Amino acid sequence: MKMFSVRWIACAIMFVGVYTPWAMAQEQTWNTQDSVQSFPRIATQPHVVKRAPMNRNVVINNQNNGFVTNPQGQFPCFPQPCKTTSSEPSAFIGYLYRSHGATFQTRFDGSTTANQISSTRNDFDLQGIWLELALPVTISQNIGFIVSGAHLFSLQPTSVQSYTIYSSPTAARQWNPDIQWWETNAAGTYQFAPFISGLAGFRWTSLITNFNEAKNQVGFVAPNADYGSLNTNSYIPYAGVLMEGKPDCRSSVKVAAYGCPILPASLTYNESMDLTNQPTSIYATTLSSTGYFFEALAEYSMRRDCWLMGSFARFTSLRMERTVGASVGGFNMPIDIIFDRSNWIFGGKIGYTF
Repeated sequence: MKMFSVRWIACAIMFVGVYTPWAMAQEQTWNTQDSVQSFPRIATQPHVVKRAPMNRNVVINNQNNGFVTNPQGQFPCFPQPCKTTSSEPSAFIGYLYRSHGATFQTRFDGSTTANQISSTRNDFDLQGIWLELALPVTISQNIGFIVSGAHLFSLQPTSVQSYTIYSSPTAARQWNPDIQWWETNAAGTYQFAPFISGLAGFRWTSLITNFNEAKNQVGFVAPNADYGSLNTNSYIPYAGVLMEGKPDCRSSVKVAAYGCPILPASLTYNESMDLTNQPTSIYATTLSSTGYFFEALAEYSMRRDCWLMGSFARFTSLRMERTVGASVGGFNMPIDIIFDRSNWIFGGKIGYTF
């Protein structure tokens, strides 16, 4: 019974598909004949279809649904290139994944401190809600410009710090860090080949971390009495390649990779500790250009009318390394400072086109 019904439905569809065009053609013929009979004194001339001369020059008709049309008619020939928008204000909202987070290390090159410390290492999470506002602007067909600003709303960060001590067990403790991360960016693009553009820009990143509420301390004389802070400002020039493909005029796929072999930055580190009944403080500040910066981006977006919606993924890695003179327990000595940060951001995008 089911097979019988399906066959009848298929036959009905075929009948409608064949009969409808035939009926419309017959109706058009009948209407023409009726109009001739209504005016018997007008002699009818046989309808001759003249072929328009071939014209190899074609023009673009912007009002014909984006098709290239022949001057003699309105039939489509070739698809028109996608319309270039002047600006696309956008908001990116994502989750910054703590994958590796950030690591800050110090190694003492000179005589040991009053607490006989040879090195310290602090690993702290970076995770939370990432909010970025961007304004891409199209200057010409091949030149574009973008400015953006971003902030991380940190969620439940943790920090674990360890200390290497001469002739003594290793000490350790945990912190409850307060993290403030701000970022501004400006970049320009130039398309030098189909789907491929050069990218160059500048980024300022400020990461301020206050280490409060020390807990689970091992080897410390006065628990919960110490503090620490780490402030970094990165001034990053970068360059790279941007590849963008548009399967159609309503969707876009972008892949980019860019970086810099140096990392101009400023760093200030401050910490107090008491491991052997001799309170010690460490204070170091420096300007550095030794390190690197690398970032990779993948983005997909779709347009509906004037609105844009999409998703993105971004990976960032940077490293700063410097030997500086620091004040340790009232004495000046050289220390090696290493700061690493790497993270993923996954999220969505919404924008409006002009």
